[in-house]
Amino acid sequence: MRRNKILEERRKRVNPDVRDSVALSFRIVDRIHEILEEKGLKQKDLALKLGKSEAEISKWMRGTHNFTIDTLVSIEDALDAPIVQVYHSHIYPAYEFEPMVAAEP
Repeated sequence: MRRNKILEERRKRVNPDVRDSVALSFRIVDRIHEILEEKGLKQKDLALKLGKSEAEISKWMRGTHNFTIDTLVSIEDALDAPIVQVYHSHIYPAYEFEPMVAAEP
C-alpha cells in the first residue's frame, strides 16, 4: 500500500511513551485507507455511510484519533470489511476463539 507522506512524518515525531498506542492507531487508519482503496471509495463515501461530516472523518484519518470499539464496529459495518482483529492466546489460553491480528499495512 502506498504510504501517505504526511502520516509518515507524523509517525516520526511521536513521543516514545505513546508510540505503541499511536502505532496501533496508524495501523487502523492504514487499514481503513486500504479498504477504501480496494472498494474504490473516498473518505466522503465513508462519511455518508456513517452519517458523519467529511471533516470528522478527515480528523479520524490523521492517525491520532482514539477510536472507540463502537466506532470501529460502525466503520467495519459501513465498509463490510474487518479492520481490527484480536488474538491473545498467551493471555487467555483456555478460551478458544478465532485468532485475529490488527491488519498490517
